[in-house]
Amino acid sequence: MGPASRYAYLHGRVSLMGARLLSESVLANLSQAPPDQEAELFEAGGLRPPSEEPPLGASRSLEQRLISNLLADIVVLTRALTGGARDFLIYWAYRFDLGNLKTILRAKLYGESTANVREQLFDMGPFARLPIDELLRTEDVTELLRRLEGTPYAGIARQGRRIYDERHEPFALDAAVDRQYYAGLVKRAREAEGGGDPLRALVGNMIDRVNLVWLLRYRFAYGLPAGETYYLLIPAAYRLGGAELQRLSQLGSFEEVIANVPPPWGPLLEGAPNAAEVTLRLERDTWRLARDVMARGVFTTARAFAYLILREKELRQIRALVKGKRLAVAPELVREAMGLEAA
Repeated sequence: MGPASRYAYLHGRVSLMGARLLSESVLANLSQAPPDQEAELFEAGGLRPPSEEPPLGASRSLEQRLISNLLADIVVLTRALTGGARDFLIYWAYRFDLGNLKTILRAKLYGESTANVREQLFDMGPFARLPIDELLRTEDVTELLRRLEGTPYAGIARQGRRIYDERHEPFALDAAVDRQYYAGLVKRAREAEGGGDPLRALVGNMIDRVNLVWLLRYRFAYGLPAGETYYLLIPAAYRLGGAELQRLSQLGSFEEVIANVPPPWGPLLEGAPNAAEVTLRLERDTWRLARDVMARGVFTTARAFAYLILREKELRQIRALVKGKRLAVAPELVREAMGLEAA
């Protein structure tokens, strides 16, 4: 497939897939659907109802179905990509694999049985990079991280080993894995062809959001000192630079931080009562930006990434919707769990 053919294929696929995304008003209407219409909820999200799926093991839960659907979209979009653009989208998919890694790490820390751990792992299909069986056979966290150095996650493994050898704290190890992953995402975004400013804006928006939420949680939920909080943040920035994050981490209360966050985040976060609300408001801003990028007619890596951001958002909302209906939760609480503006 030549460059022109790849362009036409990708442009067409992203446009077609984007046209199927559900609007906020449609999602709000679905939140009012009766509990016995679960099949319709799946179909609205482009998913086969569970009754039409092949039998799955215990680990293949609703969450697994949604992740598999998103990974299938990534397969389609990367089929005609090459070089840095392909590497970037594939690396983004690896964060679900890192969820498996963190599950195994916690099991080693707390002595969980191998059988129980296997039930919690997600099937990554063509994106599986972890040697699951080998990692499950390791004796402890140190050996697990050493074995991991022979995989595509070598950088994460080395950083994790250093942190764990210094502190032996599960929280610090978990934070190191996430921090290293996002640093790698920024690096690959810079190397992606056809990304340009829109891709930088999308990834930068995500990094700013994660850093600000982590800062609030580390300082005021976990009670970490300012220096340690700043050290655990992602070493990259878009609008929230290192000096700004360092200044915010030294403030003494949640309210002080919110009051001192610079534009454009400050006005957006005014009056936010907790980190969960901060996360939701920042996520909505990411979704707004992704919709703006999707609306552009010319294909770019950024446009494909924007679609995946919005598709993941939609799948998370379908998950909240289905779970809410199964538990007979009030529609207004379902809408709140879905992160809809109407809530």
